[in-house]
Amino acid sequence: MNSDPEASSNVATCRLWTWRSYRFRVAVALALALTIEGLMRSNINMAMVCMVNRTAVDAIARQSSPAVTALPITLANETFLHQIMDNGTLHKCDYDDEIVFRSRWAMKKAALNRHRGGELIITKPHQALIFTSFYLGGLFIVIPGSYLVDRFGSKNVVLIGAVINVIGTFITPIVASTLHAYALVFLRFIMGCGQGILVPCMNVLIAHWFPPTERSTAIAVSTTGNQLSVIAAMFLTAELCQFNFLGGWPLAFHSYGIIGVAFCIFWAMSVYNSPSKAKKISDCEIQHIQQSIHSISVRKLSPKDVPWTKILTSPTLWSIALNSFSQNFMTVGTITYIPSYYQTVLRMDLSSNGVMSAMPFVIQLLTKILFAGGADYLRRNNIMTHTRVTKLFNMIAALGSGLCYFLLTFCDCKDETWAIILVISAVGLSSGFIPGYNTSMVCVAPRYTSSVASFCRLFGQIAAVASPYMIGWIVQKGTRDEWNIAFYVIAIVLLSCGLAFQLFGSASVQDWAKTPTPASDMSKNSMNTTLIAPTETDEVKTITCDLNNDMK
Repeated sequence: MNSDPEASSNVATCRLWTWRSYRFRVAVALALALTIEGLMRSNINMAMVCMVNRTAVDAIARQSSPAVTALPITLANETFLHQIMDNGTLHKCDYDDEIVFRSRWAMKKAALNRHRGGELIITKPHQALIFTSFYLGGLFIVIPGSYLVDRFGSKNVVLIGAVINVIGTFITPIVASTLHAYALVFLRFIMGCGQGILVPCMNVLIAHWFPPTERSTAIAVSTTGNQLSVIAAMFLTAELCQFNFLGGWPLAFHSYGIIGVAFCIFWAMSVYNSPSKAKKISDCEIQHIQQSIHSISVRKLSPKDVPWTKILTSPTLWSIALNSFSQNFMTVGTITYIPSYYQTVLRMDLSSNGVMSAMPFVIQLLTKILFAGGADYLRRNNIMTHTRVTKLFNMIAALGSGLCYFLLTFCDCKDETWAIILVISAVGLSSGFIPGYNTSMVCVAPRYTSSVASFCRLFGQIAAVASPYMIGWIVQKGTRDEWNIAFYVIAIVLLSCGLAFQLFGSASVQDWAKTPTPASDMSKNSMNTTLIAPTETDEVKTITCDLNNDMK
């Protein structure tokens, strides 16, 4: 039997890490979705520097620099500073004007090379509103998004959202150049609505396609798109803005729009809502999914079918939602303000700033695969229960990241190396949230995953809006004391929300999320329950859901 080529091929298709596996294709498609839509979300952050005119750029640079208390920067003083820095007699931490000098020198160097400033006049308040409007759109669509997923299916909802973002990306240069800034705010809001439903859809697809022992890995592979989009946005957008073709900065938007079109075609042809709808999927893989995950309903649900009272009164779901808040609070705050911290406190030059700002997310790519693989290994080999695995890795993320931010308050300009290590460690350890509360999210109520994901996503979106405003309100002058307060707040949020998950978190299906089954179908010693419900076409579909009664 082992020599049968067809049998060997069937065994291969059941494995996750092969292109023959539809599960692997779904994970890759989700990673591409997060990467490409992430690029269309964050490209404007870097492109804004190229879009506005030089006067606006200089004003922004002056507002973000620390107060000048030493000699004023004049041409003569610049020459003097340059000479004594070359001689090694000036330490960057001992001279307030040195950071201003370095910034001016870097801007002049960029101007002498290929950089072209834009012609748009967008004030700083308008820029902040443009940046925030995208997250507000995501916040607005959270609850309606749950209904849309149940009504139209995850595949169609993601495709519609991607099309909205592609169109918005293509027309952004025209809107920014010809209309008022508020028109761009509205456009970004609509794009945020289109992208805000991506994460709930991702959670639903993972719940439908992946057995419990593979879900941490699936989430880790899928969410690599978050890091890839940030890394690419740090470097690629700045490079595209410097080309003369299509006027410079519009090239970045048109390039990402073209990539988005290609993604929409790939998504429409490659992704299906459930295994039973997939074309050319092997019988072996369908059997593997059905044996690993017992059947749950994947039919379209009406709002009346969702037990919102149970969801809103469940301590387990509140603990998951709070950790969604804490992760987004830390991540968005880090992406938005760590470059400013590197500049104002560590006095880091601009080229090093870009590399070091991206480095934490490069490391996070590695740690999330490592953590997710370790979590799935512990579950697959029955070393720990599902609940204990999620609590372990969530504790690593919350406690580890919170401790790193607390220790960061002891670093100043002369501790640059330790500060960078702590920032990288905080972001790297936060990967534990993937096999932590993120995995719990798709396990506790598989029949209502879209509603649960939307509820938790609501808290994440609130954090994405609140974090930049909170840090910006605290850090007004860029002093070390102000940054320390911001880091204390981040640490407290991480530790307190992490404690809530340790007390109330779970990876077991909640009692209110189970479908009643006849007693005769229940084995006395069974660890799983089969949940069967008709689909939209009245056929029975099987999707796994772990019902282990783990110890909390």
